[in-house]
Amino acid sequence: MPIFHKTIFTGFAPNLTGRDALTALAYLFLPWRWGKILSGRYPELAEEKLRRYFQVKHAYAFDSGRSALYYGLKALGAGAGDEILVQAYTCVVVINAIKWTGAKPVFIDISRDFNLDPAALENKITAKTKIIIIQHTFGRPARLDEILAIARKHHLKIIEDCAHSLGARYRGKLTGSFGDLGMLSFGSDKIISSARGGALITNNDELGQKIKNFCAGLARPNLPKTIQHLWHFPIFYTAKPIYHLFIGKFILILAKKFNILNRVIYRPEKMGKPVKFYPARLANALAHILNFQLDEIDALNAHRQKISKIYQEKINQPLIKLPWREPGIILAENACLRYPLLSRQADKLTAYAKKRGIILGDWYNSVIAPKDVSLKETGYRAGECPTAESLAAQSVNLPTDRRITEKQALRIIDVINSFIT
Repeated sequence: MPIFHKTIFTGFAPNLTGRDALTALAYLFLPWRWGKILSGRYPELAEEKLRRYFQVKHAYAFDSGRSALYYGLKALGAGAGDEILVQAYTCVVVINAIKWTGAKPVFIDISRDFNLDPAALENKITAKTKIIIIQHTFGRPARLDEILAIARKHHLKIIEDCAHSLGARYRGKLTGSFGDLGMLSFGSDKIISSARGGALITNNDELGQKIKNFCAGLARPNLPKTIQHLWHFPIFYTAKPIYHLFIGKFILILAKKFNILNRVIYRPEKMGKPVKFYPARLANALAHILNFQLDEIDALNAHRQKISKIYQEKINQPLIKLPWREPGIILAENACLRYPLLSRQADKLTAYAKKRGIILGDWYNSVIAPKDVSLKETGYRAGECPTAESLAAQSVNLPTDRRITEKQALRIIDVINSFIT
């Protein structure tokens, strides 16, 4: 890896700013802030900003997107004996949220847009089907007209999984506002990030009241875990710029070794088991950081769209396919969380780029991510969703976040275009 080039990351806390790091440090080191780490005014302020942004009546914050999804399913009445339709090519935490309600996940194959395939949907509907989860992968809206028509025909409830698509629009309307509920995530690699956090939005008063009641009964955030989340900001902010000098990498290794940093997904979750410190309320200190970024959604997405357009126009490697070059894709309406590529030599491409100081993304390199989950525990059967399996084997993604300059995007393109086998 060249030491004269700073490493370019696709993940690794892409939304970080010095402002966020300083805010986290204030909560960690200023004694008069300690009493406000868990509780304070910022979660309610974030909820109000979400209501205004989406023009909805109800918005409620949770410790994580996975907790929000779980309670969204509960609010819609999911329970034992019910079937929840969910696409393959997703994250294990989505499947866990379904299973923990007592319901059964039923996997639907995807199209080459990485989203649920309406043609594969209807033949999976049974008398037990209750809810469809619509995921907008990488920030590209799913084919909502077709999916919603099928849902109405069979009287099914809809949750939009907007973990990737905060700020994306479909026919001019924000994703998250089409279904009965919209679920948002503010995890470390999302459109905006408070290291951990999530929310539910709805215009339905009955659902809003149910979710409000759930929130009232939630436990306080876990203090040790919240402190880990706060350390996420200064550690990554310090380590990323010097990662190419190996000092930054050493800092991150030490932070992981001594359990200073949070985990994105914990080992029990990968095995389909709950963890004892979630679900909970959103910590005030994390909501403080979230509030800064809530004001930046559209600006951040405009930058992501700009960087994606550069990739779109300048990548000309014949061994690599660009799914977003297909007709009908409007980058200006996508959130463009990451820019997806397809390569039949994904591992070689990733290794090639890493040697040149670029760490490409691997969402999703397994039909249920991450790769080391127990597929048996998810209920997924090999061969069930062949398109999802094929795309997972070829998936590589490029960064689009606020830290990626046009110069860096061109450097990435040079590496991609020079890839040889």
